[in-house]
Amino acid sequence: MAEASRVDVSGAGGRAVPDALHVPEPDRERPTSSAVSARYAALPSRDTAPEVALRRALWRAGFRYRVQYVVPGLPRRKVDIAFTRRKVAVQVDGCFWHGCPEHCVPPTRNPEWWKWKIARNQARDRDTDEKLRVLGWVVVRVWEHEPVDSAFAQVVAQLAGPA
Repeated sequence: MAEASRVDVSGAGGRAVPDALHVPEPDRERPTSSAVSARYAALPSRDTAPEVALRRALWRAGFRYRVQYVVPGLPRRKVDIAFTRRKVAVQVDGCFWHGCPEHCVPPTRNPEWWKWKIARNQARDRDTDEKLRVLGWVVVRVWEHEPVDSAFAQVVAQLAGPA
């Protein structure tokens, strides 16, 4: 089973081609300016404005949750908003980093590297979702561009489901 999860499609001659999570990193040019590098490095990986807005709406409605909850068995992966008793995991995905089909515009410099990076993020998201489902969790993924009311409704619908 473990090997099957590492293979996505068959290549030429029936050879196995690794999925995006296991493809080696392609070569890339280093940033021409340290300011560009610093700008990307400064982007928050947690407590983003859409995530905080959703958390505030949930808190005001009386829901209590954990923030940056470590996925059991995967110590380097976290759930943005976790309802541990109900086993509902909420991930607020950034359009750029997670490849939103509506808004993601990869940079023109190093296009192959960015394609690899976003594909790897998406593969990691799918892998994390699957691991959580195996553990009995329901995963709710919302894009950062979704209105807070819509994201709130999706989360509440899952929390209101059968216990």
